[in-house]
Amino acid sequence: MKSRSIILTIAASLGVLAATITTAQAASYKQSSNAITQYTGNSLRTVNNTATGFVKAGAYQFAKDPNGTNTISSVGGNQKWTLKTKYQLPTTHAAKGNAKYDMTNPQSFAYDGGHNLYVLYQPHYTPGMTNKGFVARFDMNKLNKMSYAKTQAAMDSKSGNSAVKIGGIFTTGHGQSLAYDKKHKSLYMWRDLTMKATRTSTLQRISTSSLTPNKAITFHMTNHGVNVPGGHELTFDHSGNAYYWTVSGSKVKVYKGTIGTKTVHFRLTKQLFTRRPGTHEQAIGYNAHNGRLYLVADDSITSFPAKKLNGNGSLKSSDFKYSKFNSHREFEALAFDNAGHGLLLSNRNPEVLRSTSAY
Repeated sequence: MKSRSIILTIAASLGVLAATITTAQAASYKQSSNAITQYTGNSLRTVNNTATGFVKAGAYQFAKDPNGTNTISSVGGNQKWTLKTKYQLPTTHAAKGNAKYDMTNPQSFAYDGGHNLYVLYQPHYTPGMTNKGFVARFDMNKLNKMSYAKTQAAMDSKSGNSAVKIGGIFTTGHGQSLAYDKKHKSLYMWRDLTMKATRTSTLQRISTSSLTPNKAITFHMTNHGVNVPGGHELTFDHSGNAYYWTVSGSKVKVYKGTIGTKTVHFRLTKQLFTRRPGTHEQAIGYNAHNGRLYLVADDSITSFPAKKLNGNGSLKSSDFKYSKFNSHREFEALAFDNAGHGLLLSNRNPEVLRSTSAY
């Protein structure tokens, strides 16, 4: 485990030389029709998700072992989790020899169900990089076959490493929403330039080869004339449906929709959750192994069956599972492998942790 973590850190630093520098012009579409189904407050039902607790975010802490294996275990809730380091991610401040490619601040990641892991980096504190970032693609099969000695010996090589590829700089927005649509074999993310509700929203598709946008759809969502916020996180189920969540007042809203060739459509699912999981809405994930959606805040994970959002909804309080942690780490993203093991992206120092149990 430790050697594989070290391999990923070193290989990523080497692989920057194989990065894509130029970006093809992305196709851009502007949708004229309203992208959200209209609703009234009377049509929404409140669900008391009593299992979910609220975790207040405090001062973030660094990993206890930034070069080896860390363990994060739940300390409360009705579902136990134990996560252990799968990969330590690179912490170079200047990949490609350029300070704009600072790899210390991943904001989201996506797993394609095969051997590719895509990580979105947003260098918040680099001049000229406000709302800009880049994507790195890690080939886990190649990394797993490489010895520590081989990668160490190649540190001075200028030829790079095929196990890691880094794409060019593009406008990402905050960057929390990179997600993989397995049905359509596509990467998508929001281009969220502000955290406030805006008149228009943009979803962009990221090429899995160039790692830069190759399509963008701009649209508006208004409900009876009131702006509806787009997402700051994103996930897809096995049928290609897209999901995101927001907090309105103290209640959680979950949106479900579809992303087409040139158009987007969402609806607010008709159930409001009384309890939010934490201070910051960090991520949303879907587990095809059990059909559940997972809402992620720092040191907090809550889940429920996705199918019970259909129609007018049929969720009950007993449908919710919740896990509280005490790691004081920043939980950036959650995905699942084909067997149902959770893959958690955490920051400070950046690493991917895998759950010891399948769900």
